[in-house]
Amino acid sequence: MLRPYFVGSGLTLWNRDCVEMYDELSKNPAIILDPPFDKWASTPWFPNETKVCFVNPQNRDQVTAKYGKPRVELVWYFKDGRWTSHKLPRTTHEYILVYGQTGESYVGEQNLDRTPQKKGRGSVGRDSLPEREYIPRERKALNSVLEYPRNVRGEMGCWGKPVPLMRNLLEWIGVEKVSDPFAGGCSTAIAARSLGIDVLACEIDPKTCESATKRLSQIEMALPIRKALQC
Repeated sequence: MLRPYFVGSGLTLWNRDCVEMYDELSKNPAIILDPPFDKWASTPWFPNETKVCFVNPQNRDQVTAKYGKPRVELVWYFKDGRWTSHKLPRTTHEYILVYGQTGESYVGEQNLDRTPQKKGRGSVGRDSLPEREYIPRERKALNSVLEYPRNVRGEMGCWGKPVPLMRNLLEWIGVEKVSDPFAGGCSTAIAARSLGIDVLACEIDPKTCESATKRLSQIEMALPIRKALQC
């Protein structure tokens, strides 16, 4: 009988191919898709209502061919870029393509100054509105360009995702359950559980699962985590 690799309160991690868990992964309202970028063409199509897709510029067309035009296109910018060629610029960004509904975007840093601000009459390039006043929210809205450093010295190297980045994205999506078919170092799981979001994750590589388990065990979660019996 197959058993999860790791189980915690609101968190289940499987050491399996996502194809084998397709039906279970498809049930949650949101899914985070972060496969090896050159594998996007062979990645299954998922029906989840909200999809967050990570991809580099070279393979972006593979995502849009599968899911179409995204509702929102974000750019994750990092200063420690990747060198690819003497004839090409360093790559210092990835795309985050979002499909489906989200919550409000006010999930950024706290607004220290909430003084009302005068706004002009312009709207979409036209002076068509009356004079307006804007009162800043308690937290700032997400920007379309998100700057988070990569943890290149971690066990996942440049392939790992920063927990603060994943936390902001998940809080913006605003769901109670999320699937992560390419869990890697489980940054998504750590961010999700810090928000009280349930996670179903799977990772095909057993060594990566073991590294993720050690990482999860070291994180002080809102609820205790225990390691499950392994098959």
